[in-house]
Amino acid sequence: MNIDISVVVPVYNSSLSITELVTRIINTLEKDKATFEIILVDDSSADDSLAKITALSEGDPRVLTISLKNNSGQQATIKTGIKSAVGDVVVTMDDDLEQQPEDIPLLVSELRKGYDVIYGAPNRTGYPFYRQFGSNVVDLFFTICLHKPKNKRVSSFRVMNRKTVDTIIADDTPFVYITAITLGFTKNIGNMTVDYQKRKYGKSNYTIRKLIKLFLNLFYYYGRTYE
Repeated sequence: MNIDISVVVPVYNSSLSITELVTRIINTLEKDKATFEIILVDDSSADDSLAKITALSEGDPRVLTISLKNNSGQQATIKTGIKSAVGDVVVTMDDDLEQQPEDIPLLVSELRKGYDVIYGAPNRTGYPFYRQFGSNVVDLFFTICLHKPKNKRVSSFRVMNRKTVDTIIADDTPFVYITAITLGFTKNIGNMTVDYQKRKYGKSNYTIRKLIKLFLNLFYYYGRTYE
C-alpha cells in the first residue's frame, strides 16, 4: 500500500506526552483520509518513553518504533527516522505537544502547491531569553551563510517532499542539521504561522552551553559548504 504521509517524531523523556501526541496524529490523519505511518525514534530516554512507544506500536501497525542505544541528539534522531520513512510526504515534529498535530493537513496542503519544504512557524513568543536569542543567531546564520530567504522562518515542525527527504538521507555531513542540509540544495521553501502551545510536561533541554556548541558546529560544518 502506498503511504501518503510519514510522521517522524524524535522521542526523549516524553513519557507523559507521547501517547496523547500519537493519538492526536492518528485522529487527524484518519479524518483527512490519508494513508500514513508514524515513526517514533527513542533517543535513549531515561524515563519509560521506550516502553510507552513500544506499546503504541504493538497496538497499531501504523506506528513504528526505533530505539537508539546511545543518545544522539534531536537532529541525528530525526534523520534516523527519515531514513525509514516511505511516505510521499514526510513530516517532522517535536514530542512535547507544543506543535499541534491538527495543523499537519494545512502544511501538507501548502506543500502540494509546489514547494520542497513548508515550515510551521510559531505564533507565540515568551520563550526564555537565551533560547530566543539562540534561535535568532541560528536564523541569522542561515540567512547569511546558507542564503535562506529573509522573509521565511524555519522550525522543527516541517513537511517535505520526497526529493528533499532523499537528499537529506544521502547527505553524509558528520554533524547533522536538517535545515542546514535542506537550505544547501533548495530555497524553494515556505512557511505558515501555526499554533504553538506551552509545554504541558517537563522542561526544554536547551541550555546556553548547548546553543553555543550548536552554533560552532553549524559554522564549522556548514558555514563554508555552500558559498
